[in-house]
Amino acid sequence: MQLQHLGRYRLVAPLRVDSRSSRSFVAQHEDEPDEGAPTYVVKLLEPGRGAEGDARRARFEHESRLLRSFNHPSIPTVHASGEQDGLPYIVMDRVDGIDLASLCFEGAGGGLGRDLAVYVLAQIVDAVRHMHELEVEDNDEVVSLGVVHRDLGPHNVLCSRSGDVVLWDFSAARSRWLAPEFDDRSAGDPAYWAPERLDGIADAKTDLFALAVMLWELLRGQRCLAGADAAATRDAVARFDITQPSRRVPGLSPKLGEVLRRNLDRDPARRYDDAYQMLQRLAQAPEAQAAERSREALATLVQARMGARAG
Repeated sequence: MQLQHLGRYRLVAPLRVDSRSSRSFVAQHEDEPDEGAPTYVVKLLEPGRGAEGDARRARFEHESRLLRSFNHPSIPTVHASGEQDGLPYIVMDRVDGIDLASLCFEGAGGGLGRDLAVYVLAQIVDAVRHMHELEVEDNDEVVSLGVVHRDLGPHNVLCSRSGDVVLWDFSAARSRWLAPEFDDRSAGDPAYWAPERLDGIADAKTDLFALAVMLWELLRGQRCLAGADAAATRDAVARFDITQPSRRVPGLSPKLGEVLRRNLDRDPARRYDDAYQMLQRLAQAPEAQAAERSREALATLVQARMGARAG
């Protein structure tokens, strides 16, 4: 790794590849002791040329602007952003934990259990509600920013040792701030696409569908739409029908069953109106009454899984 510092932050080690165009590094502020655990993550845009390079840079700067505008405990806080040696970067809080996909699908599998699945999803839904409701001033008028995440999935959710749930990556997001010529309409993992995304439609209702796919997966402990390859996955999305017996999740309360059934409907008009309504229904479900115990259970599960990995 040739780059050692970005501003007042020292890059300690590579963390992950966020996309084809960006990477993340664990980082320390220069005032942190060397022996202490790093508390920051630096996301760095990889260099690019031509029209595609310009588009990647525009999307990275769009993500940075969105993150600086959010204020929610399940969305990373930005501590610094800028450019060094022609490389744009974002400095955020580090989440000491594991991604939700690993937590749900690795090992014995079997899902997270109803109470824990509802607790985890509710944190994500509340973050999406905040994102969808964000407003800005435009020509002396307050209007919706029109943020759509477009890449909601367990791979973009981090769960911490203390039971926090954080929605991590906004590189695929779209809003009024992103010029249409830089948009990537195919952004995101097709395994979480609503059927209308195959026709290029992405809006708040497609995010609700993705959230419901996540809930199904957390409850069942298996993938819902993912196929052997991209073509098979898109075919599964095109043919998906929540009314098929094999799609059912037994033992759910009526409220939780409604959350799944309504938001996995092929017709966007029959889904909930918005993420706030989804959050309300989740809160009304009996499975949500163990929230504090579920937070502790999540922390214990994350610690055990990370300990097993280290061992």
